[in-house]
Amino acid sequence: MKGVIFMETIVKVSVDGQTYDITTHTPFPILMAEYLYEEDFDLMIADLKSKKEFVEEAKKVQFLMEKIPGLNSNFITKPFVFDGFLRYMEDFGITTSDFNHVSLNSLFDIVLDRSDRKDFETVEKILNFMLNIDSNYAPAYELYGSILLEQGELEKGKEYLEKAAKIDPWNIAALSELGETYFNLGEFEKAADIWKKEIELSPNNYVTYFMIADAFIECQLFDKAAHILEKFLNRFPKSILGKYELSILYEKLERNLEAKEIKEEIMNSIPEYSSDIEIWSKIMYEKGKYSKVINFIEKYFETTNDNEHFNLLLVVPYLKEGKLEEAKKIFTEMKEKYNWYYFGLKEILEKNLNYDELKVIS
Repeated sequence: MKGVIFMETIVKVSVDGQTYDITTHTPFPILMAEYLYEEDFDLMIADLKSKKEFVEEAKKVQFLMEKIPGLNSNFITKPFVFDGFLRYMEDFGITTSDFNHVSLNSLFDIVLDRSDRKDFETVEKILNFMLNIDSNYAPAYELYGSILLEQGELEKGKEYLEKAAKIDPWNIAALSELGETYFNLGEFEKAADIWKKEIELSPNNYVTYFMIADAFIECQLFDKAAHILEKFLNRFPKSILGKYELSILYEKLERNLEAKEIKEEIMNSIPEYSSDIEIWSKIMYEKGKYSKVINFIEKYFETTNDNEHFNLLLVVPYLKEGKLEEAKKIFTEMKEKYNWYYFGLKEILEKNLNYDELKVIS
């Protein structure tokens, strides 16, 4: 093992009649305690007691920190430079095998920050370092897998996510991404099985039920897709989107009476969730219930300023009710402001408006 190769003295500090050298290596015990020992110097010193030079420096720092509080400020610990951290370890002859009681939480926070900045080279180095310390640290596998997926390495990313899920079967993020990976690879039943585990752990994950149903539909397993949406509606009985999707599946399964009953429920309901407003309005258009859409959306905006883009849903019923200027005004304002939403509605507008009505807003 290497000992300390060279320490350059930066300044000498006199405390209680004793002089202490502040060297280029003095910050390292502070960094080590901050990022691997949750600031527990005593545990760190006990863990690395065989590293004589490091222990001497750590005890000196521990004493000085009591006398000079600024030593443990962000000026010392930030920004975190990982390559510099490794060089310090090398100088003191410390390797990952020397760690017995470390916490990886602070390092993981660093990794998340670097990942958000797309600094994947540094992220990969730190994750490998963490896994050398603890080969069963599931969050590292989960994040590593996510990054690999983002870089287009689906198979390798899948392996890391599978490892994360195997180590920690309660890791919902890993299960969610693993299911999406299987889906993108065309392994739809596997995707559904993974997502089913996710909703067992987190049954209020609204979107996941629809993802499972989509996976079964891809396999033409309409009965299983219907069963998932039935389960969803047991938990969210007022979901119009859930009822609408289930009615379509019932029709595919020739359960026509049940499909009809659900459609009647939809016709006699109004949206409870904002995610239902668009599909509900579309259904009302198909049935010619234009005044019902107008009444609901106008009342909706009396109580909230959220989801302003839903104003575009008034264009069809306003035109149908002869409110041409109102329709044109909303269309002009909202199309420019929420262009992304307009493109999502374009097909619905074209389907429900005739040539003269489209000409009003063109």
